[in-house]
Amino acid sequence: MLDLSVVERLGTLELQVRAVVDSLAQGRHASSSRGFSIEFAQYREYTPGDDLRYVDWKVFGKSDRLYVKQFDDETSFGCQILIDSSESMAFRSPAVPCSKFEYARLLGASLGLVILQQQDHVKLHVLAESAAQAGGFARSWPAYRQMLAEIEQIQPEGKGNPGQCLISLGNQNRRRAVMVIVTDGLSDLQELISGLRQLRYGRHDVLLLQVMDRWERTFPMTGWTQFIGLEEWPDRTTNAPSIREGYLAEYQSFQQQLNSACHEMKIDFFPISTDMSLDQVLRSVLQRNPELLPQ
Repeated sequence: MLDLSVVERLGTLELQVRAVVDSLAQGRHASSSRGFSIEFAQYREYTPGDDLRYVDWKVFGKSDRLYVKQFDDETSFGCQILIDSSESMAFRSPAVPCSKFEYARLLGASLGLVILQQQDHVKLHVLAESAAQAGGFARSWPAYRQMLAEIEQIQPEGKGNPGQCLISLGNQNRRRAVMVIVTDGLSDLQELISGLRQLRYGRHDVLLLQVMDRWERTFPMTGWTQFIGLEEWPDRTTNAPSIREGYLAEYQSFQQQLNSACHEMKIDFFPISTDMSLDQVLRSVLQRNPELLPQ
């Protein structure tokens, strides 16, 4: 398991991303996938799980063997990774080595490098209403390295509105893509769901990676506690045990509604904690299987 405290000491985001991806590569099997394409490139033998739409039945009739058509990508179809940089993402409990934003940034950037290494196109930027205008896709390491440098300079601040940002992105981005949203989701729930629905309406393939701190999921505070307000909320001091039950009930209701909405819209939903092993989380996301998330 990758130790996040070790990764944090590596320095630049570029070095951290390389360390995560190197860890992920240990034990991985080579993929036969060539990504999203429109131009025919070559044939390869059929393997179980391949899309039957790409089987060449004429070749099968002549050779009695199944072959699949492969294609080269000649469009800007690729993967957009959007990272929430609102102030709530700055939260970090004492037991973990990094904030939600630092974890989300490293997770998104590492995922982008894996996608680039698979010869697909990737675009890494913050979740903002102008996100659709934020440059083109990276097709090479130098271009992606520039994206990493830009993301490294960003600090979480201000009141976020992921739902409105996603609606704006869906309205502006007409070309289908894989959309990976990395956020804590702490905003107006109905607006967030509307934003996700707008992306699905545009026939985008959407993954929602909800990055939370373990303290936000379990509320372990005891005694009188000062809560520092983020995103324009005031500071408050209260007896934590007296509100724990109500807080957890609200949190569970929020999660259930978000999970149900994602299931209805066929969106892959990954609830992630910042104390989870990054390489294991990446394996889960790349395999599109939330059940593989570490506990």
